[in-house]
Amino acid sequence: MNAPSLVKGWCPGALRPMESGDGLLVRLRITGGIISAPKAHIIAKAAMQHGNGLIDLSGRANLQIRGVSASQWPHLIADLSRHGLIDHDAEAESVRNVMASPLAGINPSALLDIRPVVKALEARLVSEAPLHALPGKFGFLVDDGGLFGLCGQSTDIGFEAIKSGDETLFAVRLGNTETVALITPDQVADCAAALALTFIKTSSKSDKPLKRIKDLISLIGTEALLQKAGLSRLTNLPIKPASIQPFGFHPLDQTGFVGIGAPFGRWSANSLDALADIAAKDGTGELRLTPWRAILVPGLDAKAAKALIEKAGREFISQASDPRLAISACPGMPACRNASVKTHEDALAFATLPSLAGPSGMRLHVSGCEKGCANPAATTAVLVGKNGLYDLVVNGKASDTPHLFGLDKAAAEAALNDLFKGVSR
Repeated sequence: MNAPSLVKGWCPGALRPMESGDGLLVRLRITGGIISAPKAHIIAKAAMQHGNGLIDLSGRANLQIRGVSASQWPHLIADLSRHGLIDHDAEAESVRNVMASPLAGINPSALLDIRPVVKALEARLVSEAPLHALPGKFGFLVDDGGLFGLCGQSTDIGFEAIKSGDETLFAVRLGNTETVALITPDQVADCAAALALTFIKTSSKSDKPLKRIKDLISLIGTEALLQKAGLSRLTNLPIKPASIQPFGFHPLDQTGFVGIGAPFGRWSANSLDALADIAAKDGTGELRLTPWRAILVPGLDAKAAKALIEKAGREFISQASDPRLAISACPGMPACRNASVKTHEDALAFATLPSLAGPSGMRLHVSGCEKGCANPAATTAVLVGKNGLYDLVVNGKASDTPHLFGLDKAAAEAALNDLFKGVSR
């Protein structure tokens, strides 16, 4: 086993881990976000044996094992490979960025079971070598059209199931544009490949390589891009409002599921292990990963759901109204070398501010530095760590010019109180 190829970017994998302040960060891309209880046990055990026992659930529903040393990395990869949790090579791993509706195949409100579609799309991305030239952040999304869908999630190429008369089709959405193409489910893999290859060819001829689909759209427009990929059945489809978040117990036919979250997506290996035990004993024997910091345990009845929520306690998140969901926070110090502030510790304190209660959705981003890794979008307030203090950006991104500089924790709390009191409820 060769030494890991260290990547100091934002898109690590398992075969190309990223070096961080607490060791190597090893990201696992789980197909469809569906993981069996036995494999969850394997990941938890590997995180304890080869890492520091901490696992992040990323905003794209990937699991990240933290604190792996260079000497332990080969042993971790060997363990995970034996159980089919690692891709054959780093290029295939890098391109397999597909997010899917977390209740695929078990949601009665879904328009179709997208699991075969997701597998076919991933297989096409892996098998077609020219597609491996896609940038590391380039992503795909498949939404089954049911409740707890992926509306509001950022992606480059999205496939949204819709009903057209008696027919179930996919609307092909590029970024957040409203002009879409309509295709049948069996055309998804071909369509994704055609669009991705168009992106790659155009990027190769550009003076500056393109990073995201929005860069290509700005050059040639949405309709031209869709037509270049051989798509002609175009229409206008407004973007749906963001889906409700699946925390707590939700009935589905005879049983239901429980959504449990960890603050800022940071799980311990022991907690993941315990959740897998419950899934095997009381549920369907699997866990579903989501981009909302929640892990879903399907197949629970109301009694088992109540027991799980009570066992989770206040340390975890089981209600969509939890104020910790209004805050995004990167790992911070000491997990990240770029950070000079303890983002998670401070964010938990900010979550207790009365002024933070109010409108749902992300309102505060606590970032260890100006890179803003935890949340690339604009936020009502962004606290950006610098030299052990915070700068405050209002209605912007971590990289924007701050309104206030050099705030200690108390001053940051006061500034947030002033700001959020002025936000309409």
